[in-house]
Amino acid sequence: MAVRPLLLFLLLLALPSAAQKPAPGAAVPAGAAVNDQSIRPPFGLEWAEDSKRVELKIAAAKLTIKERRKIDARWALVVTGFQKPDAKDKNAPKPPALNQVVFYFGGGRVAKDKAPDGKAIDIISGGALVEVELQYQQDGWTEADYNKCLGEKRQLLERTYGVGQQIVRETTELPEGKGSTTIVGYKWNRNNTAVELVYFTAEAKQEKHVFHTLSLHYKSDR
Repeated sequence: MAVRPLLLFLLLLALPSAAQKPAPGAAVPAGAAVNDQSIRPPFGLEWAEDSKRVELKIAAAKLTIKERRKIDARWALVVTGFQKPDAKDKNAPKPPALNQVVFYFGGGRVAKDKAPDGKAIDIISGGALVEVELQYQQDGWTEADYNKCLGEKRQLLERTYGVGQQIVRETTELPEGKGSTTIVGYKWNRNNTAVELVYFTAEAKQEKHVFHTLSLHYKSDR
């Protein structure tokens, strides 16, 4: 699983708010099946696409690279700046908001490069795209709202890829009654590619704080 519930719970109170500025192409895409019956990554990307090329596309879309970090043998690129749903705009994406996207690359390294304006920047060079994680959150939404959205997204994926496999459904109580975490997840596989739909919630009882996130994980094992 790409989601680590206990780690998320420990970090939830420290999570910074993502920048939310309009950006072209911010409507949330779904991975599409192609002739070889694989599941493609979102945003018109390709599996094993070069990390530098992905970074240039992110820059062209005027999104914000929040962080580059190494997780085991992979590099993670955390991107924010996606358009918030606007109930008054019929062309805006529907809630929940796409809070951030994490692109994962196999191999590669952080190197120096030049931005279009000539400034020196860091960039992940030589990596190959292996996973894209879309994280959704919506201010004011309750657990019931997220559960409804989870059901709708699950139905949409089933219409596209058939019946999925439930990979997790568990609630964990934290020590000394400090809170609890719940995670529910489903997975669809096609030709060494997959998409996972995951709902995660954590409640910190002493702080009276509840954290929710709904995520889609597009993966390739090729």
